[in-house]
Amino acid sequence: MGNAELQLRFDEGRQQRYFSDRRDLLECVLRVGAQSPHPRFEVWGEGKPVLLADGREAGKRFELFEVLDLSEDGLRERLAEELRALDGSVES
Repeated sequence: MGNAELQLRFDEGRQQRYFSDRRDLLECVLRVGAQSPHPRFEVWGEGKPVLLADGREAGKRFELFEVLDLSEDGLRERLAEELRALDGSVES
């Protein structure tokens, strides 16, 4: 699956998806959000690794980065605009 940097949690936490970039994450939010009865999407980012008692690193830790609540007025449009801007920067 590769090294994911972003984790998206939705459907009241029952579903998770991993993304390496914000563009793909936003595309998923807009697509799934059009069909989901639950408007809240949590974006988690990779934090510092878990440290064992002996100082060794083990596993990944995700920290809450952002909450996208699609019931918020205008949020879908702002996300669509951000996605268009990201698409434009890829094509340039």
